[in-house]
Amino acid sequence: MIRRFSSPQTYIQGPDVFKTQLGQLRRLGNYGIIVTDGFVKAHFGDTLAGDLAANGIQSDFYLVDSLDAEKARKRALNYQKEGCFVIGLGGGRGIDLAKSLAYEAALPIAVLPTAASMDAPTSRISVIYDDKGIFQRYDYYPTNPEILLVDTKVILAAPKKMLAQGIADGLSTYIEARAVFKDGGNNTTGDKPTLASLAIAEKCRTVLLESAQQALADHKQGLLTPAFEAVVEANILLSGLGFENGGLSLAHGFHNVIMGDVRYGVKAAHGEIVSVGLLLQLAAEGSVDEFDSYRELLKTIGMPVTCDEIGLRLSEIPVAEKLIPAILATAQAGNHIPVRVGATELVTAFETIQ
Repeated sequence: MIRRFSSPQTYIQGPDVFKTQLGQLRRLGNYGIIVTDGFVKAHFGDTLAGDLAANGIQSDFYLVDSLDAEKARKRALNYQKEGCFVIGLGGGRGIDLAKSLAYEAALPIAVLPTAASMDAPTSRISVIYDDKGIFQRYDYYPTNPEILLVDTKVILAAPKKMLAQGIADGLSTYIEARAVFKDGGNNTTGDKPTLASLAIAEKCRTVLLESAQQALADHKQGLLTPAFEAVVEANILLSGLGFENGGLSLAHGFHNVIMGDVRYGVKAAHGEIVSVGLLLQLAAEGSVDEFDSYRELLKTIGMPVTCDEIGLRLSEIPVAEKLIPAILATAQAGNHIPVRVGATELVTAFETIQ
């Protein structure tokens, strides 16, 4: 039985690290390919490029909303030279493409997230969607990003709802990892989770249960506080290490199914869908007390707790004939379904969250 744990080489978090810690990137090279979108570039890109130059790093931009992936790949491959590396700047779309380009061009990568809305920045995984935003698959790479810089002043400037979405995503981490660990399942590497991965996932939950509401209140006032810093770390680092090494389960299986079929018509953000998926998993497991407490917390922080709230109209879907079999089938794609959960339990669970 093989246990495996994957992680970035270096994680640095704090106010102004996009300025004070850019010298850390010099060990990756002296020419950075910055992969981002037009909105993020307009707000942070030019300043970042100037600060990189001040640290002896020249840079160029790839805008994911103006270049298709194939053109970007071809251009990145032309930069396969000594001293070149990739920088993923922004949210999930830019970071996912940055990881893909880094892998294709065999270049090291640094990730600089501009929001704490999900836990993707630390992982060696890209989520692949088609040009209509429909989920296709996960792509897995041999290594995690070399360096993460998390500037909490930048995170503080992002909308409050994005922090809340990251909290919802982070709250699922332990629940999913616990199911994988309890059943002897595999994590996203295809191997067994380590004790460390479960401990990290549990710590993520503890931080979020203790500090989520305070962090959101501090965010509203524009304050960088210990609670805010702790929640940012939980959303990005603890949740990222926890999900990748602990494993994914029903909460993310639900997300992938409804985002994988345009006919469901769901346009909600990742964290919002996982919020409902988390409650689906707890209901299906029969974890009544946890279901009630998580639902109240999610409602308090403004996250959806029913299918209707994310635009999934169960009355218009053949749930037992289509949706539930598709969710159970996600086990084949690495989303572990708790062994005590089957079609009957899912029918009851959907009645609870419709």
